Amino acid sequence: MNQDTLFSEFNATTKTDWLNKVIKDLKGKPLEDLNWQLEDSIELPPFYHPDDKKTVESQAPIASSSPDWEIGEYIDVHDMATANEILLESLQGGVEAPLLRLYKPINQEELSRLLQGVDVTIISLHFGEYYSEKQPTTLFHHLITYFENSNIDLNKINGSIDFDPLLDWAQPPIDQLAEMIKTCQEKMPNFRPLQINANRFHGGPEQTSAELAYTIAKGSEYLARLNKHGIKPATANAYLQIGVSISKSYFVEIAKLRALKILWANILNAYGAEASIPSLAVHFSKESQDEQTYTNMIRASTQSMSAIIGGADKLYVLPANRGNNEASSSFTRRIARNVQHLLKMESHFNQVIDAGAGSYYIEAVTKKLAENAWEQFKTLEKEGAFA
Repeated sequence: MNQDTLFSEFNATTKTDWLNKVIKDLKGKPLEDLNWQLEDSIELPPFYHPDDKKTVESQAPIASSSPDWEIGEYIDVHDMATANEILLESLQGGVEAPLLRLYKPINQEELSRLLQGVDVTIISLHFGEYYSEKQPTTLFHHLITYFENSNIDLNKINGSIDFDPLLDWAQPPIDQLAEMIKTCQEKMPNFRPLQINANRFHGGPEQTSAELAYTIAKGSEYLARLNKHGIKPATANAYLQIGVSISKSYFVEIAKLRALKILWANILNAYGAEASIPSLAVHFSKESQDEQTYTNMIRASTQSMSAIIGGADKLYVLPANRGNNEASSSFTRRIARNVQHLLKMESHFNQVIDAGAGSYYIEAVTKKLAENAWEQFKTLEKEGAFA
């Protein structure tokens, strides 16, 4: 059937028709009471209509070349043998981007035990340090030594280290970061040693514009500082990823991720670099989980959908019992993985590029968030940039 004639037997209903019906049903109550005050300067109407298409256009660039994403999982590393066992179990269950969360510095021998039996050439391998006195450069060189001693082609290594100098150091070691990027250029071109960690900026839907503004302000600061160390903005962009948290506000989180891509493209343009889509690692915010394990389990599907439609490159679904401050179990980790398997294998979310494009509501929220965040970013820059 021709799509253009699919609804030809039905009378067209304009937005005015709908509004008149709503006003009648409100019985004297003001229509404005149905608006959603997302932020102080962002008020959203209760519904959008195809008539809005004249005023809301799709924002670009939004979409990457592939709609697929990597299934992530947190692997908490305290004991090497236990962590290795969990890691192998997760990979067997279909994880593609494990995040190894280290709670103490590890040496070369411990790293070998942790990665024993893992084919690092068919996954992306990510590391985060969750202790004081972080040593990302030491960890980075341990990794290269391990790969070289194992006769692994460094060109086949994909992954990252959560190295965010402006977050974790009073005197940010930008020089060390620059050297790591240069090493990646020479030896390991698919590894990202810089993370713009935006998770701590997350304050819920009502603070989305500020979250975006701080995120791009930090990213802009990195581009400027690395440029002084001989790393051009386009090169720095190729070796970074942005870590973002999402909450339970379905449409707002979709729009937030899409807006972030637009904003980052603007930042790159300002530095004279070609606009490109940033690599996004998306995490569930802790406050989005409560003590109801099965509620978290159900909610994970819509949270995951918002991340994927928004354009996540890697997604980390929290095990449903994390809201109780419990250690994840084999069962809760498996369910967290399977949410993403279902969205790929049964719902085919990995086959549609930028599924939110053309949705008047999502496009409108994307535009408003991007505009508000850009104005806040300009204010930050006038006040002395992110630092």
